[in-house]
Amino acid sequence: MKFPLLFSFILISFAAKSQTISLDSAQYFAGKTVSVCGKVQGIYKSKKETIFINFGKPYPNNTFTAVIFPTSLKDFYYNPKDSLNNLDICITGEVKMYNGKAEIIVSKPNQITANKK
Repeated sequence: MKFPLLFSFILISFAAKSQTISLDSAQYFAGKTVSVCGKVQGIYKSKKETIFINFGKPYPNNTFTAVIFPTSLKDFYYNPKDSLNNLDICITGEVKMYNGKAEIIVSKPNQITANKK
């Protein structure tokens, strides 16, 4: 009787791991939870305190963006705007499309990790 329970746990654990994709292919994974890795090419903080982390090329030619809304910043133990520029990192979450470009909304610090090439 323990076998189905163990199998379910393994299946759920496997499904929870996300696939790592390239910056250029993120647009093809809209609605999917993945990890997107690359070098940060610029970070912008809007007047409304939203942080935009751009990858691929500097804005407005960026390929992919990670977005952190002000309501999520309270959960960060560091300042993403000052700490992440020019770093090689991975962003994990659901890919969404906004104005024709792929993005992931970052609501928790553990969605951002160092890229282990």
